[in-house]
Amino acid sequence: MTSFTLSRLTGATALAIVLGLVAVPVSAEVSFKGKTVKIIINSKPGGGTDANARQIGARLIDYLPGKPQVVFQNLPGGSGIKANNYFFSKVKGDGLTALSGSRTQVSPYKLRHKSVKYDPSKYRFVGGTARLGTVVLINKDPKIQARLLDPKAKPVAFGATDGERTGDHAAVWGKEYLGWNLKFVLGYAGTSEMLLAARRGEVDMVNNQTVFNVQPLLNANMMGLVQLGNRDETGKFVERVEFKGIPVLGDVLGDKLDARAKKAYAGWLDDQIVEKWIALPAGTSDDYVEAWRAAYEKVMKDPKFLEIVRREFGGDFGWYGGKQMDGIVKNLVATTDEELSFFVNLRKKHGLPVQ
Repeated sequence: MTSFTLSRLTGATALAIVLGLVAVPVSAEVSFKGKTVKIIINSKPGGGTDANARQIGARLIDYLPGKPQVVFQNLPGGSGIKANNYFFSKVKGDGLTALSGSRTQVSPYKLRHKSVKYDPSKYRFVGGTARLGTVVLINKDPKIQARLLDPKAKPVAFGATDGERTGDHAAVWGKEYLGWNLKFVLGYAGTSEMLLAARRGEVDMVNNQTVFNVQPLLNANMMGLVQLGNRDETGKFVERVEFKGIPVLGDVLGDKLDARAKKAYAGWLDDQIVEKWIALPAGTSDDYVEAWRAAYEKVMKDPKFLEIVRREFGGDFGWYGGKQMDGIVKNLVATTDEELSFFVNLRKKHGLPVQ
């Protein structure tokens, strides 16, 4: 899977994205031979963003003209804000320094933080990986499932770390428009602790996106309630290949959303579709940008790389080209305060913290 149609984009932006899928010849003058490229990672060592940057970066240099050396620099702080502020204001666009980040740093919520001094719509994106559709799981016990739809029953316990994950937000839409009778149990130290609590029956509902984590729960005491799904080439969210038969949340919500809620839901979906990304600074010349983008595309089509990521994340692992990422991020930056405030109020109403 190499392309996704974005339903909220303007015609001009959509056309630019389509054109971004067409290979552009790289200038013969561009060569990284004898040079060293730096990839700044906007998180601490050991996390998902760090692993993604190092895994992809190690392969990128094999496809950049001249096969340069690569060094990685972790610059954590402020959930990525520190590195992005530095990258935006200090790093020159000489084609030798890139930044690796995640969805959070291009989210319209994060971009309204008072400490943010960067504008990601000005970045020259190399590429990104697609965020696989989260699955919301519930205990198989029929009594627990009956409580989910009975407002007079004891609320079903929904385990979460901090209330900021996609599945936590999906549960808010379920509470408001599907009548889910649940209570968030926040504070689990991490994914492993949260999923273990579900297996032990300490909580009744959890969420996750990776086959590695979800499948063991499906084989044990949990079942899929809804999934976010993945966008197909038409822009529609469809079932993931590994999770056939689990309903897509947008289909379940259906006509229960009024016009304002539909607009807010569409904006929320746009904020969920990117997992990780790599970008060059504003002002980087087109020839260097195209060299990086061509190398990124080759990595994403490398059989050995695909074997690794599909084993970990699933057969529907997807990615975005650089021009696609340009369009996605410009769309996120353009999100209105009205669209954000609608869902912020829902989160407050149903007991999720708002940062």
